[in-house]
Amino acid sequence: MNYGDTKTRRERGGAWLAAVVFLVVLAAQLALVAVAGTDIPWADAWDVEGRGLYPAWRDGTWRAVDFFRTHNEHRIFWTKALDVGLFSVNGQWDPLVQLVVGAGLRALAAAGLAAMVLRASGVGAKGNTPIAVGVALAFLPQLAWHNALWGFQSQVYFSLGFSILALRWLGVEGVAGWQRWAGLAAGGAGLLAMGGAALVPVALIGLVGLRAVERRRWSAARSREVWPAVGLLVAAWALRAEVREHAALQAQSAGQWGETFLRALAWPQAWQPWAALVLNAPLAWIVVARVRGKRRASAGEDFVVLCGGWAVSMAAAMAWSRGASGEFAGAVPSRYADFLVLLPVANAWCAVVLVREARAEGGAGGGSGARVASVVCAAWGLFLLIGWAGLSSETMQRIILPRMRDREAPVQLAVAFQRSGDPAVWAGQPRLLVPHANPESVRAVLEDTRMRGVLPPSLQPERPMGPLSRAVRWVLGRE
Repeated sequence: MNYGDTKTRRERGGAWLAAVVFLVVLAAQLALVAVAGTDIPWADAWDVEGRGLYPAWRDGTWRAVDFFRTHNEHRIFWTKALDVGLFSVNGQWDPLVQLVVGAGLRALAAAGLAAMVLRASGVGAKGNTPIAVGVALAFLPQLAWHNALWGFQSQVYFSLGFSILALRWLGVEGVAGWQRWAGLAAGGAGLLAMGGAALVPVALIGLVGLRAVERRRWSAARSREVWPAVGLLVAAWALRAEVREHAALQAQSAGQWGETFLRALAWPQAWQPWAALVLNAPLAWIVVARVRGKRRASAGEDFVVLCGGWAVSMAAAMAWSRGASGEFAGAVPSRYADFLVLLPVANAWCAVVLVREARAEGGAGGGSGARVASVVCAAWGLFLLIGWAGLSSETMQRIILPRMRDREAPVQLAVAFQRSGDPAVWAGQPRLLVPHANPESVRAVLEDTRMRGVLPPSLQPERPMGPLSRAVRWVLGRE
């Protein structure tokens, strides 16, 4: 069999494994939505969708420019476009439809990540399966339950997907041709998805700098690689949005920022900041070794380093923007998990590569260095799995299982307020069950004549459901 046939078989095998990752992540997230999801909007969805998007869309006052207006620090064009599309096709607002579509978007991002790592690494069948299993395991939805159960959070999945594409295409050494323009398009689209995509050029510039340092010179290839990243950075700066009310949430000291940063880097062992040093040792080892000129990048390594670097940049931004909010006092809020998950994935890949290199250096007999590397890698993997299992167990016990036992609690609270108009029905209830911290936001939507007949099914049970609502309930087994 010639090289071309071998490459084709390897690529087909990678495609099949990526498809399996898609199905596993999709099935797991749909299962979570089926047992714990509701059609009651939550928090900002009432303001952005219920008070802004849908009423204006129905009375014809919504303008194209409104899709690009900021929501907090973010421009969420794709989420607004998706939501108004679903609303128009379905004929009513239904967060449960959004949750199912969001599950598909997240599964697509996970499969895309797996496919890119598999294709770039070229490790063959024996190495492909562990990579696919690792990505599928990392993207199981329990640790990212917040985004999985809040229909408004499709912005996270758009940001993740576009950013991964931009990193892959613009991270190619000496990038040129279609990849450069496709990468710029993906990076630009990411800037209109959520603020996190603004850090994609930061990771890209970091990689260009790493390549220059390890080669001890700046070449024309570095210039070709850096200008698209600089262009995206300029665009990100031009599109930035500041919210004065959020200034109090920002880290107030270097110490506060540092502790929050370490907690984010230590995810899923986020309750012990020192764990960041252990969990990120493989990635740090590879980067430092390249800076010192002790090793050259292996196949697929630059893309993995980029993903890890982007996650580190995200952790730094989270620590600065929300360091004083108190959210990170015990661990990392679930809504950030979809970004931070790239960091343990990147470190796991680096750990396996380091062991493989140690075995190659030891020759046919292996050698003591290879054995030590294998033991250290196994211990590191166990430490990561302990954190993942511990956080999963806590999340199941505190969030998911209680929600499964009383899934209709948010519906009952929303309906009780709709009937009585008395916010006292929410008094003493857990925050995650209350539709909005401000009852007037919910009241404004319920009393808006433009929303008559198009409220979520649970808030208008006397009316027939839209076609997407019926289809989603069939998929979730709720007929």
